This record gives sequence, structure tokens and C-alpha cells, in this order.
Amino acid sequence: MTVRKSDNLLRGDRTPAYVDRETGAAELLISTDTWDQWVKEGRLPRPCDTFPSGTPRWRWEDVDRKLSGRTASDTTDAAMRGALRFGQKKGNRRDAA
Repeated sequence: MTVRKSDNLLRGDRTPAYVDRETGAAELLISTDTWDQWVKEGRLPRPCDTFPSGTPRWRWEDVDRKLSGRTASDTTDAAMRGALRFGQKKGNRRDAA
């Protein structure tokens, strides 16, 4: 007997990093027609330009950022902020002699 593999085998409970319009629409609980309309209206970002035109994909992080009204700088994580500040002197620390 063949065991059917789950459709979520690779992604588990997380949204994939890049989604097609069907997956994105399903994640937002909207129709694909609504997804297309929201892209046209600018409510959703345009698809990534690195995928072939016949297989458009959206980076889910960009979709989430657009819908939440956040900017790219708002979503920079703590590790990245720390890396950006690396080597900068702080006024409250003494330099080692």
C-alpha cells in the first residue's frame, strides 16, 4: 500500500518564503481574483522580478510588510541591527588602554 504524502511535507506549519498567487490568496483567505486585483491596486507588492514571467512568485515577507503597513527598516531583526552597529563606539564605554 502506498502512503500519500502530505501537501505540507516541506513547509510544515509555516508559509513558504515565496508564494504563487494561489498559495498567497489561500493564506489570506481571499480568491485569486481578489489577489490579482490587490496587486493591480498596489495593496500587494508586484511579483519578484527574478522568477520567469510564466511563474510569478511573491516574497511572503514583502506581502506581510505591505499589508501591515510596515517598512523594510521596521522589519530589520535585532541581529541585523547589532551587526550594523558593530564597531561603533558608545559614549558610555571606556576604551581599553
